[in-house]
Amino acid sequence: MNRESTRRAQLPLNLRLRDASSFENYLVARNREPVERLRQAAHSVGQAPHSPASWLYLWGEPGTGKTHLLEAACRAVQEQGNAPLYVALAEKADITIALLEDIEQVPFVCIDDVDAIAGDRAWEAALFALYERLRAQGGMLVVAARNSPSAIGLTLADLATRLAAGLVYQLQPLTDDEKLAALRLRAQRRGLEMTQEVANYLLTRFPRDTHSLFALLDRLDTATLAAQRRLTIPFLRSLE
Repeated sequence: MNRESTRRAQLPLNLRLRDASSFENYLVARNREPVERLRQAAHSVGQAPHSPASWLYLWGEPGTGKTHLLEAACRAVQEQGNAPLYVALAEKADITIALLEDIEQVPFVCIDDVDAIAGDRAWEAALFALYERLRAQGGMLVVAARNSPSAIGLTLADLATRLAAGLVYQLQPLTDDEKLAALRLRAQRRGLEMTQEVANYLLTRFPRDTHSLFALLDRLDTATLAAQRRLTIPFLRSLE
C-alpha cells in the first residue's frame, strides 16, 4: 500500500473511531464455551459473589483474541454500571507493582499477558496477593496468557496452582474461512461494505494473521473515507 499517497489524502472530519472490542464483533467459531462463560461472568457482576472455581484463565497463540475478549468483558461490566479493571502486564515497564497492590473492592479484574511477569518474583507475589484479596471480596478474576498456567514459567508455585484452579480454556485460532468471516464482520460493524471477493483478495495478498488483517482494515477504512470510494479490488490495487 502506498503510505505516502494515503498521508497526502485529506481526511473528512467525521473519522470513524477504531472498533470498540465487544462480544458482538468477536467471531466465536470454535471458542463458544469460553466466550459464553466469560459473557456470563461479566453479566453476573454485582449479583452474587464469585469464587475462584468460576474464575477464568484464557490462553492461546497470538491472534486468538485474548485481549479482545478481556476488553469486551470489561466493556460489558462497565455498561451495567460497574467499574472493572483491565491491566496489560506486557506494558509493565510503564506501570508499577503498586497498581496491583492498590486494587481494592474492584468487582471484576482482567489481567492480560500474565506470562510477561513470569520469573519476576516481585510481580508474581503481587499478583498472588491480588488473587487472595479478590477471593476474600468475592470478586471476579480473568487472566490471559500465551500458554497454560503450568507452562508459562512462573516461579511462585502457589500462583501457578491458584491460576489453574479455575476454568482454564485454550482459545482456538481461526481457520482461513473464519478469518474471512471475522474480517467481514468487523467491516460490517463499521458500516464498511466488504464483498466476499474483496475479502478473498485481502487474504491472498496480505499477511493472514488476524492482527495484520484487522490493522489493514483500519487503514482501508481511513483510505475509503478519505477518497470517498467504495472498497473494491480496483481501489485496493490503487493503494498498493
